[in-house]
Amino acid sequence: MSKTTAIYGSVPLSRTKNEIINTIESDDVFGVKFPLYDSTNSGKGLFVKTKGLELLKSELRQFIKTERGERVMLPNFGLSLRRYLFEPLTEDLVRNLKKEVIGGISAYIPKAVILSINVFSADSPDGFGVPGIKIHVVITSSTSDQRTDLTLSL
Repeated sequence: MSKTTAIYGSVPLSRTKNEIINTIESDDVFGVKFPLYDSTNSGKGLFVKTKGLELLKSELRQFIKTERGERVMLPNFGLSLRRYLFEPLTEDLVRNLKKEVIGGISAYIPKAVILSINVFSADSPDGFGVPGIKIHVVITSSTSDQRTDLTLSL
């Protein structure tokens, strides 16, 4: 898998890419919370700011929910998880899914340290009988010792 980062169609210098990826996270760094609209608190509107561990969770949520090839100018951003949806949940499928999630996160979100990852069948009432997959990730930031968990349904 080739790792390239394109800035408006040109490949940046490796020094520039490393500076961007390896910037030290601090409490002064803000980002946009994902999903963009919080239906539980409409008073905040769109594009709610967040920071710290909540920002890391938002970055992970956006990365995992993005299908590889959907992002303009970042064709390798995201994961190809839809291909696993209608397959039987075997040990091989779980192993391949974990491998893809861990590899993608380490390439695009290096500040996320995965402590554990579990994959299981999504049997939720909102699935309308369609099989699904749930991914449960326990993470911490490489710059802090706080941990949090994130569960996503596909």
